[in-house]
Amino acid sequence: MSLSSAENKAPPRGGATPAAGPLIAHRGASAIAPENTLEALRMAHEMGCGWVEIDAQVCADGTVVLMHDHTVERTTDGAGAVAMMLGEAVRDLTCIDPVTGAASSHRPPLLTDVIALCGELRLGLVLEIKPTWGIDAEDAERVAAVLPAEMPFPLLVTSFSTPVLRAFHVSRPDVPLGLACLKPPRDPARCAHELALTAIHSNAAYTLGEDIRRMREAGLQTAVATVDDAREARRFLDAGIDGVMTDHPDLLKEA
Repeated sequence: MSLSSAENKAPPRGGATPAAGPLIAHRGASAIAPENTLEALRMAHEMGCGWVEIDAQVCADGTVVLMHDHTVERTTDGAGAVAMMLGEAVRDLTCIDPVTGAASSHRPPLLTDVIALCGELRLGLVLEIKPTWGIDAEDAERVAAVLPAEMPFPLLVTSFSTPVLRAFHVSRPDVPLGLACLKPPRDPARCAHELALTAIHSNAAYTLGEDIRRMREAGLQTAVATVDDAREARRFLDAGIDGVMTDHPDLLKEA
């Protein structure tokens, strides 16, 4: 069975299934609001999404901010590498509106801001740690230190970096982990055992029917990213995928 799509990841299984349906808002409602901002998360909630996915990076002073790229040029009015900037400098940037391409009134939030908002809205959170290569474990420990001892909402931590997953698990063995990947591993059960995984998030374009079957047989939650076509989302859900990441939280509204 062959399934394909567009871009990169997915959520957790069992009790962590999105409460408001199978869609996970990719970087929030990122098609209509600046990605990885509190506004994008609020809009996703208002549009009925029970889960949101965000990207966290560590600044030079240890501050954890939301940013997908390793540099800030694409999504803000600034320039430079996140890992080389102070948290305050990143917070002073202005985010770009994805619809107009102009500066918005929103700024990159801290991870602590997101934790407070998700607790208030009871939003499930897929938190992807994007490390600076070479200090993966240090970045994982920084993010782990920010999280409260008891989470006020469902949380899944993911990363493309296996050193991040291993280091984070040492710091917070109570928090479910997911592997973000381009292509699902050929032996997901072994991968899950080695990395203490509950989920695998894969690129929709590289995820086939046999991949979905193997991951489900291993007891893993599955999700794909990024899918912005309703028919394609339905194909993945019908094939057994647990969740679909999308820039359009109302993608299946008509259904």
